[in-house]
Amino acid sequence: MTINEDKYEKKLANKLAKFSSTFMSNTKWTKLFEKLSQNKDSINMCLMKNIYDELLREICIPKIDNFTTVFHDKGFNDSYRNQPYLFKEIQWIEFPAKWTIGRQMRGQNLEPHKYEQDILKIKKQIENIGQFQIECESDKLIIYGYK
Repeated sequence: MTINEDKYEKKLANKLAKFSSTFMSNTKWTKLFEKLSQNKDSINMCLMKNIYDELLREICIPKIDNFTTVFHDKGFNDSYRNQPYLFKEIQWIEFPAKWTIGRQMRGQNLEPHKYEQDILKIKKQIENIGQFQIECESDKLIIYGYK
């Protein structure tokens, strides 16, 4: 292990020690994301909260044909930021029921676009593959890696 890898592993271990419960393994994350890829037509937005900050980052769920180009046995490659993530860095993933994206073009504010997805349908698909720590409210579905 290199000095940088050793440093990273210590930082990761310190972060993970702050959580009282662990709910996911690499295998469970892989099964989950594979199921989401198989049902890509019902997934319009998937957000990830990692353990290092408070940002929610969008995860691009590929169609199942491209699953292995994005996901591997320990994590995934974020195509938006050209950055790899490990599954053990995911605190939770979130599926919003509705969201709005404002648009600007050449200094003009255009009409915002409103989007939605059926989070109960997503929840049913996920429940078919195993037990997960899920929180489902009217506005979002969250699957926890850590609490």
